[in-house]
Amino acid sequence: MTHTTPAVCRRADHAVSRRRFLSAAAAVGTAGFGRLFAADHAAAATKQGKHVILVFMSGGPSQFETWDPKTGRPTGGPHLSTQTAVPGVRFDEYLPNLARLADRMAVIRSMTSDLGEHADAHFLAQTGHKPTNVVATAPHWLSMAAHEAPPANGLPAYVVLGLENFETRMSVPGAGFLGARYQGLHCPGKGQGPEDLPAGTDAERAAFARRDGLRRDLGAAFAPGRDTSGVRSHEAAFAGVGRLLGNRALFDLSKEPAKRAETYGPTALGRDCLLAARLVEQGVPFVRVQHQGGLAWDKHRRAFDSQRHLTREFDTAVGAMIDDLRDRGLWDKTLVVLMGEFGRTPEIMGQGPPGRNHWTKSWSLAFGGCGVRPAVVGSTNEDGTAVKDRPVTIPDLFATFYTVLGIDYRKELDFEGRPIPLTENGKGSPVKEVLS
Repeated sequence: MTHTTPAVCRRADHAVSRRRFLSAAAAVGTAGFGRLFAADHAAAATKQGKHVILVFMSGGPSQFETWDPKTGRPTGGPHLSTQTAVPGVRFDEYLPNLARLADRMAVIRSMTSDLGEHADAHFLAQTGHKPTNVVATAPHWLSMAAHEAPPANGLPAYVVLGLENFETRMSVPGAGFLGARYQGLHCPGKGQGPEDLPAGTDAERAAFARRDGLRRDLGAAFAPGRDTSGVRSHEAAFAGVGRLLGNRALFDLSKEPAKRAETYGPTALGRDCLLAARLVEQGVPFVRVQHQGGLAWDKHRRAFDSQRHLTREFDTAVGAMIDDLRDRGLWDKTLVVLMGEFGRTPEIMGQGPPGRNHWTKSWSLAFGGCGVRPAVVGSTNEDGTAVKDRPVTIPDLFATFYTVLGIDYRKELDFEGRPIPLTENGKGSPVKEVLS
């Protein structure tokens, strides 16, 4: 239909203190903000208008209990399935909202990859590169999108809602070699805006202005005779944070109608999905939403009962977000991606309450909007133990995402004289079945 093995769960942490960063940066205000958009990005900025909301399902969601159920088979597990809006296509029984919206989504049931340990697979699934295959740290693909199609409206290009909270090596990939200006603006989750953002009184602005003047003086003293790209990048990042002082309402969910908020459910994910829709409507192009902290979908034991609640929460929040994007007139220019780093084993295993281990050979994900053609791409065999037809790799997936956004996936960026492709080793071909 065109419709590796288990590993031990075991991150390098390069996080910068939010308090230290903001306390120095917030004074910038609008001064120097124009430097955020270099001349070589002016043309790209004019074509901005497409958005991405990535809902990342850390831990490896089971394809059997989401997009590719095998009800009645030995590998199927205890969950039933439900008919979707697409004849002959079924989802897990606890995804009724997404089943109703299946005729707006592309579902890939034939994903295949080869990294079965969380941290490495997590990096690959969000950068398009294996950790050891690049000469410099690869950026998150939404940082890359922000670099290739920066907004011209002065708002943050990329916002991260929610934190991983699982070991240091599992932190969200950053901007890598692209530099500070393309780093995601982190928010703690539960619908909250950036932490430690100052109130913005005249006294605070004056104090921060003095600090910023010192910072700029130090930068100017450091720059002569050196490559100043890093200095310019940090200047842009500080200026962008300063700009937030004039955009506090951007993160204010109290301005959303109560009835609209209720449809998302009373969960942290519901609040973050509502905030993601609000940010996109206000002009932020790229948003990453973390579904719960840690590895919520990593169900080695006690899988089936606990996942029932997890899947319901996910279905309510994401289904409401898709409906909301349609109501706001944003669906046709917003790519919504629902994925984790790999899938789960066909075998049900474990002592006591059972579950599934890590599986990379044949797994599933879904995405839609932004002109994506609804389709079910590929299939697995009767028991889901192998891809039956139309295998899709991580490079293929990112080639597809970049193409949907109008970005040339074959492009190479320069880092210290070395070409770095957007996808792993420049591989990958777009999934043409979902392209309009």
